[in-house]
Amino acid sequence: MSVRSSLTALLVFGGIMSFSAPSFALPMPQPTKTHDAGSLAEQVGWRCGPGWHMNRYGRCVPNRARARCARGWHLNRNGVCVRNRPVHKVCARGYHLTPRGYCVRNW
Repeated sequence: MSVRSSLTALLVFGGIMSFSAPSFALPMPQPTKTHDAGSLAEQVGWRCGPGWHMNRYGRCVPNRARARCARGWHLNRNGVCVRNRPVHKVCARGYHLTPRGYCVRNW
């Protein structure tokens, strides 16, 4: 069998196989027949995604739920509940004791 006849046979076989079973890369679903005004609009999130929001400088920051602490606990600057320190000292008149145990002036 010569090279020319084998090449011809290969081309004929490939041509037959290419027409025998066409396949599609992405079959598209059939569109629905009923459309109302509500289904044409799709609500999308802002660029930050769920659980995040933009601050006033345009950066994405996580949402924080305002935590409520139990009695004897307070919220620190990081948003975590921590136990209050025991009160061991009394402040002078015109001052009050902070949760960290410092005496600061009343305003």
